[in-house]
Amino acid sequence: MSQVTTTAAPPPPRSGADADRPPVASRAVRRRRTARSAGMGVNIALYLFPALALVTLFLAVPVVVVLGLSTTEWSGVGTPVFTAFDNFAQLFNDPAFLKSLVNTLLWVVVGVFIHTPLCVLLALIVSRRPRGWKFFRTVLFLPNIISATSLALLWYFVFHVSLGLLNAALTLVGLESWTRNWLFDPSTALGVTMTPWVVYIGFGMVLFLTQISTIPKEYYEAAELDGASSLRQDLWITIPLIKRAIALQVLFVLGYALRSFEYPFVMTSGGPADSSSTLSLYIYRQMLTANQYGLAMAAGVVTLVIGIVLTALVFLLLRRTDK
Repeated sequence: MSQVTTTAAPPPPRSGADADRPPVASRAVRRRRTARSAGMGVNIALYLFPALALVTLFLAVPVVVVLGLSTTEWSGVGTPVFTAFDNFAQLFNDPAFLKSLVNTLLWVVVGVFIHTPLCVLLALIVSRRPRGWKFFRTVLFLPNIISATSLALLWYFVFHVSLGLLNAALTLVGLESWTRNWLFDPSTALGVTMTPWVVYIGFGMVLFLTQISTIPKEYYEAAELDGASSLRQDLWITIPLIKRAIALQVLFVLGYALRSFEYPFVMTSGGPADSSSTLSLYIYRQMLTANQYGLAMAAGVVTLVIGIVLTALVFLLLRRTDK
């Protein structure tokens, strides 16, 4: 008996408009994917909306207002008068502004090249966990939770000419010739207002300690087997692996230096002869003392541009070191 094999006939080819139309199942899958993507987009928009609203309200809108007012002459009341770039020309012809600009850049230099390396050094020491390391970590971090105005007042009485602890200590050890009016001597006023770089050293230290704790111990064990000393391990393992934390600390330092206000204001009021004035203090004076809001806004724009340029340089250097 012979076996008969039957095969299903292939479906007839589609022709005309049906040939260009995708199958019904494919269209259904595509519609579901489109609906799912649209729903995901709506969810993402809903999640981002509060943050975008806050950024727009408290960052974008104020920046636009500052940019607009920087090109006007306005006393705070009445209608601003458009003056184009006259405010910027006046700024760079004002010795007080130029002095404040130089002082602010010196704050940046001290913060980046002295304060930040000291933070790294302390973090490297504490990461070795010597005796009492938890106590020192806590003590060094404490000033970061104290009001800046309170600390500025404290340092004011440290450097005061007659009530200050520094002059009293110098007199006690027989160095009376070293005593001076630290706060109102043009050669020392700026330096004494930079004391926050000392008291705020604990923040950077804790930041670096957090990053150091993520480095695998196997790297150090392998280095020890190769005979590398502790110094070489820090130079060739620890520091390269915390460079992103260092870049973040530098950004914090830049932000603090560009808005430094409390210490010069409380300790010296920017004097004597603007020797300790900063851009933030200059803006404050132009707004609330001279009622030159347009000039103050122009100084704010200059500060903003400096911050953007310095931040871009930090990211550029970080990208080059990654390569």
